[in-house]
Amino acid sequence: MPQSEFRFSDSFFETDRPARQSPRPPAQPKATAKATKTAKASKAAKAAAPAVLNVTQLTRLIKLALNERFAGTVLVTGEISNCKRHNSGHLYLTLKDDQAQIAAVMWRSQVQRLKFQPLDGMAVLAAGRIDVYEPQGKYQLYLDSLEPAGAGALDLAFRQLAEKLRAEGLFDDRHKKPLPPYPQTIAIVTSPTGAVIQDISQTLRRRYPIVRTLLYPVAVQGDAAARQIAAALGWLNRNQRRWGGIDLIILARGGGSLEDLWPFNEEPVARAVFASAIPVLSGIGHEVDTTIADLVADRRAATPTAAAELAVPLLTDLIEQVARCRRQLVQGLHQRLEPARQLLRQAAGRPFFARPGDWLGQYQQQLDERQTLLQQRMGERLHQTSRRLERDTTILRRIEPHQALRRARTALQELTYALRRRLDQTRRRQANRLDAQAITLRMAAPARRLAGDRERLILWLGRCQSACRRRLERQTQQLDHLSRRLDNLNPRAVLARGYSITRRRNTGQIVRADSVLAAEEILATELSDHIVLESRLLGPPRRRKDEHGKDQQ
Repeated sequence: MPQSEFRFSDSFFETDRPARQSPRPPAQPKATAKATKTAKASKAAKAAAPAVLNVTQLTRLIKLALNERFAGTVLVTGEISNCKRHNSGHLYLTLKDDQAQIAAVMWRSQVQRLKFQPLDGMAVLAAGRIDVYEPQGKYQLYLDSLEPAGAGALDLAFRQLAEKLRAEGLFDDRHKKPLPPYPQTIAIVTSPTGAVIQDISQTLRRRYPIVRTLLYPVAVQGDAAARQIAAALGWLNRNQRRWGGIDLIILARGGGSLEDLWPFNEEPVARAVFASAIPVLSGIGHEVDTTIADLVADRRAATPTAAAELAVPLLTDLIEQVARCRRQLVQGLHQRLEPARQLLRQAAGRPFFARPGDWLGQYQQQLDERQTLLQQRMGERLHQTSRRLERDTTILRRIEPHQALRRARTALQELTYALRRRLDQTRRRQANRLDAQAITLRMAAPARRLAGDRERLILWLGRCQSACRRRLERQTQQLDHLSRRLDNLNPRAVLARGYSITRRRNTGQIVRADSVLAAEEILATELSDHIVLESRLLGPPRRRKDEHGKDQQ
């Protein structure tokens, strides 16, 4: 979708659309030929619709009805809720009031032209079109423009950006750089056409004609202005050595409306001004105009002409100040020279300066006397040194160092011979001791002892294994015997041979031969494999005689 330009009006941002799409909500439709044709098409569509519709068909009919009913742009006021910025750049939000809400979406191309940041709870005036989002079957508002209700978008954007940059410290005075008092090179960032550059140039030539000025032409109005201004500030900081350094940058523009001055309220321009290592002097608009760039700049001037006046001093004032300093310097030199002249006249009247040869003769005589004394002292010192040298030579001759060296060499040879003899004796004793220990080790024969111990160990292991096997066999036989006895005593084994156990079902007691049973009593007979049979006595039990003549039940 091609991006359309916004045109600012008193109430909202309006997209350039064909004249048939009115920015106001449609009133009652008039009975025109087009409306009649649309109604006939709708009736034809209803007549052609099947009796049973699927979801897609029903949704498309609803979409068609909405498109026919709201064919143009509608204006909606409400409060923003659930505002989310997607990674793709699209904006999704909900407009609501006290009784209803509607989903809305704004595509990235429109979001990029917003001058403020939409936030939850903000009352806005939205312009767009109504349509149905078929995948979810809901109708939503596709926004073309968005404006704060009760306040202009530019004013809100200005306040939002100012609060953000103030929180980051871009307006703090501690970051402000002082302006150079005597700049040599000034760079001017403004439009090459118009009265601003002429006013600044004339003011600089009039006040300080020796300054060198550089013009970096940029657009100061329009969508591309902010980008060009930020790029100009960065380029001048990077390339200032090309002109031997830049002392000051003047960022200037003439007066205008808030929309005309808006490039100087953009965040890229503010951050470029803050990042500039060269001091920036702003002169934007008139005295009542204040932009973000003015707040971030190192110094603000009311107008471009005032910026030029703040940038440079008045050359005539400097010349007058230099002349005044020259007069003060000459006067000070005269004041310093007069005491020096008096001191020189006083010194010229002294005897030393009147007849300097007499003073030099005295010093020459003193020098001769001291030279003679020095020669005498040096002769005495040389004589004493010669006598001391002769005495030391006599002592050295008595000592005869070569004889002492010969005696020391002889003693060293004797000690070397004795040491070698002692080492040979020690080595022989150690060898004899080592031979004796080797003989003792061979007699001990640890290898034979290890072989015997290994045989005994094998014998004992065999005996232990045999004893363990016999003990295990005895325990196994005993366990088999006890298992057979236990099987004989197990009542389950008796049941497996065809016998059964009869119990009273209520008490679980076993019914024996002498047990007394009552009528209607329930008995439980247990067979093998845990089979239980229940039976009820219908009458009193009969007694019968056993083979010995005794009564039995």
